[in-house]
Amino acid sequence: MDHFSHEHPLILNEDYVARGGDMCNACNEEIVSCKSFVFSCSRSSSITGITSTDHKDVDGKCNKFLLHKTCAESPRRIQSLRNREEFLDLRVNIHRQQTWEQFLSKRPAEFYTCNMCMKQMPWIYCSPGFVFCVCLKCAMFQVDYFISRKIKHQSHTQHQLALIQRPSSFKCDACNAEDSIKDMSYKCVDCPFWIHKSCADAPTSFLFHFHKKHPLMLSFSLPQIHHKFAQHCRLCNGKLGELNWLYYCSKCRYFAHFQCARSRQMLSSSENEEYPELVHLPAATESSVNLLFEQFIKEMNGPKNEEGCSTRLKDWAHVTHPLQLVTHDELHDEKDLLLMCDGCARPIRNDGHVFYACVPCQYFLHKFCGELPTTDHQIIPSYELFRCDWCQYLGNGIYFRRDLPRNSWLWDLGPIKQHIACSALPKMIKHDSHPHPLHFNSHYTTYCKACGGLLIPRHGCEGCDFHLCAGCIMKPSRVKHRWDPHPLRLIYDPGMVEDHEHEFQCEFCSQDLDTNLWFYHCDDCDLSFHLRCYDESCYLNFSHVKYGATDIIKDHLHPHSLTFVLNKRFRLCGKCHDGQNSGPVLECAPCKTIFCAYCSGMRSVYY
Repeated sequence: MDHFSHEHPLILNEDYVARGGDMCNACNEEIVSCKSFVFSCSRSSSITGITSTDHKDVDGKCNKFLLHKTCAESPRRIQSLRNREEFLDLRVNIHRQQTWEQFLSKRPAEFYTCNMCMKQMPWIYCSPGFVFCVCLKCAMFQVDYFISRKIKHQSHTQHQLALIQRPSSFKCDACNAEDSIKDMSYKCVDCPFWIHKSCADAPTSFLFHFHKKHPLMLSFSLPQIHHKFAQHCRLCNGKLGELNWLYYCSKCRYFAHFQCARSRQMLSSSENEEYPELVHLPAATESSVNLLFEQFIKEMNGPKNEEGCSTRLKDWAHVTHPLQLVTHDELHDEKDLLLMCDGCARPIRNDGHVFYACVPCQYFLHKFCGELPTTDHQIIPSYELFRCDWCQYLGNGIYFRRDLPRNSWLWDLGPIKQHIACSALPKMIKHDSHPHPLHFNSHYTTYCKACGGLLIPRHGCEGCDFHLCAGCIMKPSRVKHRWDPHPLRLIYDPGMVEDHEHEFQCEFCSQDLDTNLWFYHCDDCDLSFHLRCYDESCYLNFSHVKYGATDIIKDHLHPHSLTFVLNKRFRLCGKCHDGQNSGPVLECAPCKTIFCAYCSGMRSVYY
């Protein structure tokens, strides 16, 4: 538009990103990103890309010339408040060649003062002879032209909205704020609908700095297509109501509360900080996860445990024979086999590292597992199982017992059980899925943001209500699956999968995926898995279980000795005849008979 207050044409900017100190040249109020449309000079560098060194005569004043849309569209003439037959003309209270800073440096007597608020403002309505003056802000609250304005707004199409100039205390139907805000508002003339004027003026699309891939679209309710699962704001982690205003990106399934997106304080300053001293996750591959667990367990054997600890795991974990330190190559009969640790149930490396072994009993321990102190450890028979209270996966062999704090509501249930690997997790971890460090806490129950499961001990950010269980926090960023020739990516933000507007469906259970939770995905094949479904389809939910125990005698089940194995196909239990798809069982190979965990008594130590 051509405007009397500026020598160059003005351009309406609907996605102006405010800088510190940006002020409206009419009302002297701060310009705030995404709170209103802004008119700026067509010759400013923000529009033309011309730097101030190219046009010093233009850039200095034009770059700072900004007007709220409502201010720019103010009428040039209004009726006087003191005399209905008198009219006031809108004037610029400073010379066009002066900046607002220059205006403020002048003596007050050189400029006209508002007769209502007694302030000197950039724009002012004046009577002939400048006998009576009123600033733009006071005029908006008092003059009939503004009071009588009614609009149709797309958020409330059934009725007209009337402009209310005076500050009012009400609960805004757009941003849900209910404190008294010094802002004009729009109120429905027929029903209780009431919103701030700044909310009504909010742009319908905006390119936010926290989501730079696509502009976020304004919606006056959660789109119906996203009602199947609960949706949460990516800025505050709070739940999104189906009838609340929000900004969202359909391509990335990114949602933000209307008020969070518009707040200048929506991201803490710590988001861009580095945490070099912390372990950064996710690890790249499953092998990387194993190496990290090795590092964590070794750190449990730090200098503080080297002295004064006379007993180690190796001294009591296997009392039948002494354990010897050996390398993989020294075990001639087993050097081509993959050996598993009886402590943490993870593979023992064959690259020259020493480990503890009892060859006759086929009992092996990583050196770092075998040298853990024995405090709060327990061991169970090699074919019995327990459920780790941290990651919820089954295990056998050695586990830690930990007492919950007395202020935990589950304290009466007694100590919790932990795999060695879970017990070794650091107290503080940095994960790419969240901007802040995650601290260990076991004081109360909450839900895991990755899998949705209820958990007690977890790593989390209390201020953001973001928590991860031990089973999810160590998920690698890339995995392989026998059903797909490509690696699967760990998706902890649906925006990581670009231009995927239809539903994600789990390949294993055929159910739609809740994209608020994490999942694995192949970009090439458009194939996805729930985290738990991926584990189940790859038998990773039994990855903390060591198999192979033989000569197990269960006279009440079977006349022959049994072997502890992982069942990978559908078979019937020889006693209860229930179908078993996968899981630990006792097997008689000659008879081709299996016995489920319940019938064989393996469930006696877990629930």
